[in-house]
Amino acid sequence: MKRLGPIITCTIACGLLAARAAADPAPADTTLVPATPTASNKSYGPLQADPDAYQIVTAGRGLSLHKPMFVLPATWSEDYHGRRTEVLFQISLKQRLFGVPLYFGYTQKSFFDVFDSSQSKPFRESDYNPELFYRLIPKDAVKWHHLGADFGFEHESNGKGLPDSRSWNRLYIAPFQAAGEHLIYWKWWWRLPEDKSLPRTDPNRDDNPDIGSYYGYSELHYEQQLFDRQLAHAMLRWNPLTGHAAFSLQYTIPDRASDPSFFWMFYFWQGYGESLIDYNRSITRVGIGVALAR
Repeated sequence: MKRLGPIITCTIACGLLAARAAADPAPADTTLVPATPTASNKSYGPLQADPDAYQIVTAGRGLSLHKPMFVLPATWSEDYHGRRTEVLFQISLKQRLFGVPLYFGYTQKSFFDVFDSSQSKPFRESDYNPELFYRLIPKDAVKWHHLGADFGFEHESNGKGLPDSRSWNRLYIAPFQAAGEHLIYWKWWWRLPEDKSLPRTDPNRDDNPDIGSYYGYSELHYEQQLFDRQLAHAMLRWNPLTGHAAFSLQYTIPDRASDPSFFWMFYFWQGYGESLIDYNRSITRVGIGVALAR
């Protein structure tokens, strides 16, 4: 399970897109949970979500967008600057399975040293995150105050060999409320234990036994629509036992001269765990770029 990332990147993400094109089914249901008051009057393509609502809780029939997808060609960090300035990008899709609200999701976040020509422009880190989850949504959204929940299993790894290998597996529950102009998504997890008594040279050993002290056991996402379809997305993690925390802010503004799913993006990160290789290092980063899904 520790080196699934590169294989998943090719076989899952590309394979699902190819299968989608070959099958040519009816357009996916891109209804969000819940849609904003104007969303029911809008029509978007199979992989386009309503830009006025919330990506993470879409309920498509087939292949659909999942977490934010973005490219940040300009980022700055005290740890990665100068010729080590990184391009940061993320892709994320999910596929509904068996006609029920069971989803396979895949997210990849990569840090690309494109400006470091002296080192042949390497990818410093890519984190691969496949997951399987069931989405529970009450039929009467108003009665249940627009509440829902995801129940899932996920694997995350960076596909590297020792000593840079990082990975973990989690079971999670994520209750959410998506109502009107805001979304609250609170994810709680339990890490599946791995053997940390093995020698450090054993690939089956726990690569990062103390990751919980830096990531904690939950993360809170809050999204708020502002100023005519602009969207602020904040994330907070905090372990009260160790004091380690992370905060991120993604702010997107629609580009009115182009397709409705194209957005200008501002990115801010402060704290631990921006990437798996830096799970135990506090990083500050700002970036600007574009988002294709938010």
